[in-house]
Amino acid sequence: MGLKNFFSELKRRNVYRVAISYGITSWLLAQIAGLATTAFEVPPWVLKIIIIALIIGFPIVLILSWIYDISPQGIVKTKLKNKKFAHPFESSSAKSENDQKQQKHIIPLQYAKIGSVVILLAVVSVIFILFYRGTSIPFIERDWIVITDFENHTEETIFDKSLNTAFSLNINQSRYINVITRKRMLETLKRMKKEDRQYIDGETGREIAIREGIKIYLVPGISRVGNQYILTVKIQEAKTDSILSSEVLYAKNQDEIIEKLDELTKKVRRNMGESRYEILEQSKPLLKATTYSLEALKQFSLGIENHLNMDFEKAKKHYENAIRIDTNFTSAKASLGNLLFERFDKEEGRKWLEQAILSIDNLTDREKYSILAFYAVKIENDLDKGIEFTETLIDLYPDDPVPHNNLGWYFQNQGFNERAVEEYKTALRIDPYLMFTYSGVIWTYLTDFAQMDSAKTWSKRMIEYGPENAWGYSYLGSVYVGIDSLEKAKNEFLKARDLNSNFYSHFNQYRLAHVYRLQEKYDKAIKVLEEILSKNPKEKSINYDLGVNYNLLGDRKKARSYFLEYKKIAKKMVDEYPDDPNSYIYYGTLLTNLGEKEAGWKIGKRGIEIDSTFHFSFAQLLAAQNKKNEAIDQLEKAFENGYRDLVWVKLHPDLQILQEEAKFQELIDKYFPNNK
Repeated sequence: MGLKNFFSELKRRNVYRVAISYGITSWLLAQIAGLATTAFEVPPWVLKIIIIALIIGFPIVLILSWIYDISPQGIVKTKLKNKKFAHPFESSSAKSENDQKQQKHIIPLQYAKIGSVVILLAVVSVIFILFYRGTSIPFIERDWIVITDFENHTEETIFDKSLNTAFSLNINQSRYINVITRKRMLETLKRMKKEDRQYIDGETGREIAIREGIKIYLVPGISRVGNQYILTVKIQEAKTDSILSSEVLYAKNQDEIIEKLDELTKKVRRNMGESRYEILEQSKPLLKATTYSLEALKQFSLGIENHLNMDFEKAKKHYENAIRIDTNFTSAKASLGNLLFERFDKEEGRKWLEQAILSIDNLTDREKYSILAFYAVKIENDLDKGIEFTETLIDLYPDDPVPHNNLGWYFQNQGFNERAVEEYKTALRIDPYLMFTYSGVIWTYLTDFAQMDSAKTWSKRMIEYGPENAWGYSYLGSVYVGIDSLEKAKNEFLKARDLNSNFYSHFNQYRLAHVYRLQEKYDKAIKVLEEILSKNPKEKSINYDLGVNYNLLGDRKKARSYFLEYKKIAKKMVDEYPDDPNSYIYYGTLLTNLGEKEAGWKIGKRGIEIDSTFHFSFAQLLAAQNKKNEAIDQLEKAFENGYRDLVWVKLHPDLQILQEEAKFQELIDKYFPNNK
């Protein structure tokens, strides 16, 4: 019964309650102390002392809670209920004397209250310091800033570009501040007719800020006095060019510079109004996120610059140099893996990406989730996983347009076209100069929705924001094909060709040749196709289009020679892809054009036997076989199953024969009533 009475006494004296309260309070104080010591850059040993003090205080508090109680008169010794559990440290003879003199040991309640208030005020002060966002700079959360290139007054070239990358990478960890990307700044300079400027100084940075409607721009710099380096940053207002704030830090040598850049960016973020807690939560040290080596950082910076300029060979070389200098440079491994996978060697790219994934926690959150999404989609072929990582990235950085674009692309690949368009439009609201995102919007409207009015609107907007980008004109040309304005389509395709005659496997020239064919300008179509073939002999499918045009021109001999050339490719496709229905259908269509109608039909039907849902491809074979009604019936089945690429229906050489049929026009009017 003694043990039972002991636990009962613990409960009566509130020891349990005090223990639980102390544990919770200690945990909270340890968390706050951890944040505070990091935010104020207090040495780690201070936090250890605090934790040790909290641990030592635990038994002391329990003993005091056993001995003392809080009464209306103040803090008094706990009254005895069972003599077996007298206060420890008291002799039996002293107990009665203490009972008689208990009033003499009362600690006034007002003192206890004052102590509680002091502790509460201390806790509130710490919380206020951590979470306060006050600033006199005219900047609001999630607003945009421009960061110029570092002003290098040291004549040490190792600082060129490397400090720009490190400084921007560090500030970009913030979810409070949005930074205009280097690519967007270069695009702005191009629109300002100043594309020759590769170095963005303070004056240029201010011009970019004013042009983009941005209030604040930052001018960082580095200088040297003796062996000591001086890092500075000026926060300036674009409209008045006045300096709103400035910070100065000193580094004893080069080895301290990256560490001091961390401090500098934290000071900038505080000046802009970001709380200490947010800075602590969203900051990964540069030494961990990038590299200890300024030379490796410079090589990495040059890799990024060449990557943006689409000089992939040079970018690859610089990324490799960065890794050679610092074999633990995770960001460089991720960038190299991405580049190799997309442009050079998928297997080699996979290896570097796998290495980067092993150290993924070294990256900033922005880099981390971007690489995880890319890895999931490209390496693991897991779109759902890629979408999950991308949505996490958007939750963290809702004003970054690239994740919205990528999410749109993933949704489009899953067939969620409306959600895809929504994400594309969000990306363009953030950055209206994101040209590749216009492609996603327009292509969805053209091929998935067949909404020519919307595709036309977005094509014109793309031209407005990127008048030197050939794609806008090419898309507009496709829109005009969809609404049967062939002359306008031709003019837009010609504009695109004048801007860039070699983009995306000659997509534009192909369509220009198709338009010439529909206009019965077969000689011009042939000339365009021959130009493509001369520039890219690997484009073997052009032989088929040349054969079609020579046939229409009446030159059967020339047509046959091109069809026979293409026959080698078509037969090879059947051998290499025996399970692909299109291999047989295309081969059968070719044989039909060569005059081997029965053989063409026989082999083409094998494709439908493999998969009867290939209605659009089967319509091509039926049209070549001059079975027009059956071909139109197959087209209708394709439309019923969701096929909506009206432009390709009208451009396709094998389906041209159907356009003379009233039944074909009725079918088009039925499924595309608003595209006239």
